[in-house]
Formats: sequence, structure tokens, C-alpha cells
Amino acid sequence: MNYYNDIEERLAQQYLTLGVGTNKICTDCHQDSNLSMPIGCWCVGSNFNNHQKRILFVGKNARGNPGAIENIFRNTFQYARDKLWNKRWAYWSYTRAISQKIFKNDSIENIAFTNIVKCNSSGGVDTTSDSIKNNCILKLKVLQNELQIINPTHIIYYTSYFYDNYIPNVFNSFTINYNGIRSIGKRTMPWQEAIATLGKQTFYVLRVGHPQYKEKSSFVDEISNWIENT
Repeated sequence: MNYYNDIEERLAQQYLTLGVGTNKICTDCHQDSNLSMPIGCWCVGSNFNNHQKRILFVGKNARGNPGAIENIFRNTFQYARDKLWNKRWAYWSYTRAISQKIFKNDSIENIAFTNIVKCNSSGGVDTTSDSIKNNCILKLKVLQNELQIINPTHIIYYTSYFYDNYIPNVFNSFTINYNGIRSIGKRTMPWQEAIATLGKQTFYVLRVGHPQYKEKSSFVDEISNWIENT
């Protein structure tokens, strides 16, 4: 399988160690739902650790069945680079524009990207149930383990309000500095800023809405300004 750096290799090993897809927590989920195989982290760029600000983007869950099967999960490290990063979809193109604005280079190798839940039961709208969220995020703690390996300085959740009962519990502490809305073009978007800790790690956390249907320039500028000012 393709790994572009030791962080991605360590993530793949982590999924095996946790038994993602095969342990009792996962099998309980799959008995009750028409779930995909677990889908791993999209990527951790090879330049990620070269930057003072190490930015991790977190989506809700992956759509469909991307990537190649590797043991117990779908490896998307190459797929994200080759098939997704240059898509025109807002999810990818807006993130690419943020990378361009922050790093003066829109390469995927500058950032890291993962999902808060590793399986999906829909190729479109997020239909993740509370029990699946609870199992994946709080019991199995896949994202928490990813954070310990990736070690970002900034985390940006594209999850809107739908995971607000879960995100704080990924961390040892979670202090909200602002919780409201932000104007993005003619629309408004949920906007929450926090500082979180996990062991000896400290993170600046921003939880916003999904990029879809948001004005691109406004969305990119607002998030880039937050990164630059934290």
C-alpha cells in the first residue's frame, strides 16, 4: 500500500491495533446498520510537520467507498491525492484555497484531513446515528488516537452543530472562547472557537459548517484569518 510518510504508516498501524472494523464496538455498529468499511484518514501531507501551523481539517464522514482495501480499513492516502484533492466540490476546492492562502501553495502536502466518523451508511447526506457516533468517537476513540499521532496545532471541523455533543469529549479539556454564527456571503454559518488539550498537546479548535453552498471567497477568508490570528 502507498504511504507518503511515517505519520500515515503509523495511522495505518493504529487502525490495526485498535481493531477498527473488527472489534466488538465496530461489529455492534455493523449489525444494526448498512455501514461501509471503515475509511481511514484522507491524508497527512509530507510537508505537514515543516510548518509552524499544522492544520488538520475534519469532516463528518466519508461518502461511498473510496480508496483501496487494506486489511480492515480503506486506505485513501493515494486516492485523496490523485482523485479528490483537485475536485471542484466545495469540500475539497475550498480547503485547497485555504492551503493556498496560508502556505502560498495549494498542495495537499501542506495539510492533514480526516473524518470524525469512519464509516457511512449513505453516499450522500450524513445519516450517522447517535449510537454510531458514540461508538466511533467516544468508545473506540479513533479520532482521539489520530490526533495523538498527527499532532496538529489547529483543528478545523466541517461538522456544523451535528457533532457538538461529541467533539469536546475527544479532548481532556475543551474551553469555548466563542460560540455563535458568522456571515459567509449572503448566508450565516455556525462558528465556534475553542482551545483544547489532550495529554501534553494543545490545539486551537474551530468548528464551522460544511463548505457546500457557502460563498467561496468569504468562507476561505474567514477561516484563513482565524488561522493567521491564532
